[in-house]
Amino acid sequence: MPTRGLLLRIKELAQGTSPALRCIAESITRDPRAAADLTIRGLAAASSSSPSTVVRFCRKLGCRGYKEFQRELVYELAAMEHTSDVTIEGVGAGETAEQVLDKVARSDVHSLEATARLIDPEVLGACADAIAASRVVDLFGIGASLLAARDLELKLNRVDKQCHVYEDWHSQLLCARNMHRDDVAIVFSYSGLTREMVEVARLVHLSGARIIAITRAQGSELADEADWVLGLATSEPLVRSGAMGSRLSQLMVVDALYTLYVARDYERSTKTMLRNFEEKRPRDEA
Repeated sequence: MPTRGLLLRIKELAQGTSPALRCIAESITRDPRAAADLTIRGLAAASSSSPSTVVRFCRKLGCRGYKEFQRELVYELAAMEHTSDVTIEGVGAGETAEQVLDKVARSDVHSLEATARLIDPEVLGACADAIAASRVVDLFGIGASLLAARDLELKLNRVDKQCHVYEDWHSQLLCARNMHRDDVAIVFSYSGLTREMVEVARLVHLSGARIIAITRAQGSELADEADWVLGLATSEPLVRSGAMGSRLSQLMVVDALYTLYVARDYERSTKTMLRNFEEKRPRDEA
């Protein structure tokens, strides 16, 4: 199955990679249709690089080589003909409430649609299966990413799946050190570069537990430690005033992962949810 969101991943890779790989990414994003028709030597010449650097670039994107990268680029360009992305506009000083509302809504919708294209259904399914087979699910995140971790904790508790999340980073480190081989860690980090989350993932990896990373890009330090990556796509820069589209993208991935987990154990999950449902009754009149 073709890798989804290839152009988004190319743009994201360009923000945190070497100058040589960045030149290739910029050459492709300037005119992806022309790049799709180039041979490996043609792309190397267009980006002032070498064929070996182009191959390294393709592998950074998760492709086995240039031929696979080229096929996936052609596939994505064909798919784009049937979709229309929302242009994300910046908000400037003096914007009216109506303008801000419209731009934020457009940005959020774009983030959700782009993330949906980026997620590989097979990877999502593998993650749901790993959760089902695990002894315990441990959730990790700081800042706004901790909110998404808390949301998934509440959902998994609702269907009686044992899970833990700790707000204090030192407690998260202890949890990571003490994970078992049949546990699953889900690590949330928009950038994939957050030092604390990279350290947590490294410790989990050493414990032998499996890791699901919910992060913005392949090729990040966090993604390199993970067994599975559920990619986020948003318009936000890595240095930003507050998590907006990234938070919604994380929550959408949480919803999709949880819903698939429930669907694969539907009878037991629905019975458990019904048992845990607390009917709200009106307060007795005095």
